[in-house]
Amino acid sequence: MANNSFTYQELENQIVELKRQNEILKLHSFIQKEKRREYYYTSILNNIGDPVFVKDDQSRLLMVNDAFCEIFNLQREQIIGKTLSEDVSPEERDIFLKIDKQVLENGIENINEETLTVRGGETRIISTKKTRFLDADNKKYLVGVIHDITDRKKTENSLKELIATKDKLFSIVAHDLRSPFNSIIGFSELLIENSNDILLEDSEQYIKIINSSAKNTLILLDNLLNWAKSQTGQLSFNPEKILFSEVAQEIITLSKNIAKSKNIALECSCTDNLEIYVDVNMLNTVLRNLISNAIKFTNVGGHIKVSAASKQDHVEITISDNGIGIPKEKCNELFSIASNTTTLGTADENGSGLGLVLCKEFIQKNNGDIWVESEENKGSNFIFTLPIYKS
Repeated sequence: MANNSFTYQELENQIVELKRQNEILKLHSFIQKEKRREYYYTSILNNIGDPVFVKDDQSRLLMVNDAFCEIFNLQREQIIGKTLSEDVSPEERDIFLKIDKQVLENGIENINEETLTVRGGETRIISTKKTRFLDADNKKYLVGVIHDITDRKKTENSLKELIATKDKLFSIVAHDLRSPFNSIIGFSELLIENSNDILLEDSEQYIKIINSSAKNTLILLDNLLNWAKSQTGQLSFNPEKILFSEVAQEIITLSKNIAKSKNIALECSCTDNLEIYVDVNMLNTVLRNLISNAIKFTNVGGHIKVSAASKQDHVEITISDNGIGIPKEKCNELFSIASNTTTLGTADENGSGLGLVLCKEFIQKNNGDIWVESEENKGSNFIFTLPIYKS
């Protein structure tokens, strides 16, 4: 036999090698095909836009699109094969897994609105649609689509606030404006029709009621006008350096006649050199409303004090009274137009509740804060801060 001839063993080895190479080619072809298939599926999922996921029957993630990675702020390799239970709060995890199990067991599609707190602490509101899928071997999979509805919910809440504001304004116009005008018209007609028969003492009392009703109505109308301007962006903001004591004393002087009608002492305890940087018209509105409220909810013979104290980079101003006070559960609602309700004063004075809402808006506009400290039957302290003028 020639030296270059093959032995049977060598031929067999070559055949085995060819088979092995063929298997490698087949495997390579299969891998490439699977990669193309995965790329094809991933491309389809990415084109959906919303986060999409596929889970196995143990709620482990098998496939996700780019949007899913983005909403969780995770890389794909940090997601695949996991349930992500460690990346959400225990409460959210229990809800997610409970719905997964329910859909996998009964096959009924589920659409649920829920919160999702992602890494970094940001909470989103999502609507998740989950559907069961069975393959040729009857193996169960969970297919889900997430729709981020956070912005929509914010819009809905804003719309609810606008509706509440509209209802509040309609209530003011329909009721709170009508009542003081009825008093003015009723007592003025009584004076006109019975001018010769009414005693001087009664006449003076009627005139005081008319005067007080007119002043309160003017405050209410000013609040309505300012509120409308602030909501439509028409209210100008022009901060300037002012002496707080001068502005406070002016408002107190204007309020003394109303206070006098209930024999309420009204005083100002402010140093003369406190310079603040605010919009003076807004400050006037705030002081006028807070003093008017204090008078309204203080009994005859009571006491109201306006004071101011310097606190580092701001001034803290307090309007205190020894009136009827405010229930603790209502204190948090005073500055919200949606939850605010009107309460009659100690002499049955009407009010809209709009004044405190406007006070909060104006104080915040001037880089300050406002709150109330109160106890029933022991009076109230309405406190707000304003920035000190810095030359």
